[in-house]
Amino acid sequence: MTALIIPSLGSPTLASCLEAVTALTPGPDRIVVVLSGTNDEGPKIPGVEILHSAQRLGFAEAVNRGIVSTIDDHKYIGLLNDDATPAPDWLDRLQGCLEENARFGAVQGTLSGHDLRIDGRGIEFDSFGLPTQIDRGQRLEEEHDENHLIPATSATACVYRSEALKSIALSPTDFFDPSYGSYHEDVDLGLRLLRNSWLAVWVPHARCRHIGSASGHSMRWRHPWWLLANRWRALAGNLEPIATVLLVPRLLRGELRAIHTLFRDNPRVGLIAPVIFMLLPFLLFSGWLRSSPGKRLNSIPEFTR
Repeated sequence: MTALIIPSLGSPTLASCLEAVTALTPGPDRIVVVLSGTNDEGPKIPGVEILHSAQRLGFAEAVNRGIVSTIDDHKYIGLLNDDATPAPDWLDRLQGCLEENARFGAVQGTLSGHDLRIDGRGIEFDSFGLPTQIDRGQRLEEEHDENHLIPATSATACVYRSEALKSIALSPTDFFDPSYGSYHEDVDLGLRLLRNSWLAVWVPHARCRHIGSASGHSMRWRHPWWLLANRWRALAGNLEPIATVLLVPRLLRGELRAIHTLFRDNPRVGLIAPVIFMLLPFLLFSGWLRSSPGKRLNSIPEFTR
């Protein structure tokens, strides 16, 4: 029923991730690790397939390779970061939700850190149009029993319906936009799902521990570029051009807020930010010119929880 794809750069956390995956009940039909950027060909574990690339792949390109190798043979495609450890019933709960409604295109549960605080329950947009992780930083407490709709799922740990992915593909091999590299590619894909009438859902009690991005520190220049530029590209690529233009003042305030936040951890953002502003017309036009299925959205999606 489900193929589970784990993109990895060979992090030591991959071992604990695979240990948790092999303990899933029921387990996925296939486990595919897309290992890149290393000469190590990966762990030899029965039932775990390795797609190896010595060249370092961005998240989007790595995941696309895994999807291409599995999507025709499986009803659902799961994604899991190599620093995430799902609870034993994580996959069962997410598959069960997808089985309930044929219009559910993507589902995720609650991500949490080791400090028992929530890392995210899906992706939403704040008042400045910034993609944010729902409930991030709140204490992890008992959850109610009702699913609720969200604008998009985080590709950290989620499951997509294969039919939905096929319907929004940019090409036969590109489901996530490979030009995004890493960061906000799941926002873009979530918006493309909405454009094609697919729904994203948060599922209670489907829990997964997540250490957090360890790759950001090794991508000191690309990290702020992708975070800042890809937000504009995701919105311009999925909203009507006039809607994007009308949102620019609000989005610029959000950009300044994001720059201020990022600067605390990565001072290089001070050099990247002026480049983003200079290239803003290019980012907008490239998004407007991208061809993708579905009618463009008239506004940033919002859901009442």
